[in-house]
Amino acid sequence: MSSITPELELPILYIDKAHWQIQNTSGVEPLEYTISSRRGFIFSTEGFEFTLPEGGDFTAPNIIQIVMGKDRLYAMAYEPGVTQYTVNAANLVPLYGSLPFNGFEAGQKFVIAVGHLAPPAKDNSQPKFTVLWAGVINVE
Repeated sequence: MSSITPELELPILYIDKAHWQIQNTSGVEPLEYTISSRRGFIFSTEGFEFTLPEGGDFTAPNIIQIVMGKDRLYAMAYEPGVTQYTVNAANLVPLYGSLPFNGFEAGQKFVIAVGHLAPPAKDNSQPKFTVLWAGVINVE
């Protein structure tokens, strides 16, 4: 007998090409995810292969970012070999002076992106975020 009740389980969102928010020349609009849980969700990268940009100076993603507005940017580490990430208040870190993360709210729409964050360089005083995949999530 399990002590976990169904309402406490987090929904799982699987990263795929159908939800990838890129310009599509075929005219097919990318899908958007929908969650009803305000506490968070599981983000699965299982089976998805990221395409790295030519001439890039990295070999894999290193960050997952959540963009909820100009004053609400959050991140968590992307780790090679890990395929499931719990996206919730315990795991999201505010970036660049963002407000603390306090959960998801009904009616919100936000972006989740996987990519590579490089530290500032001599020729660029800002960190450089290279997006490798991005999707949109709606909260019911």
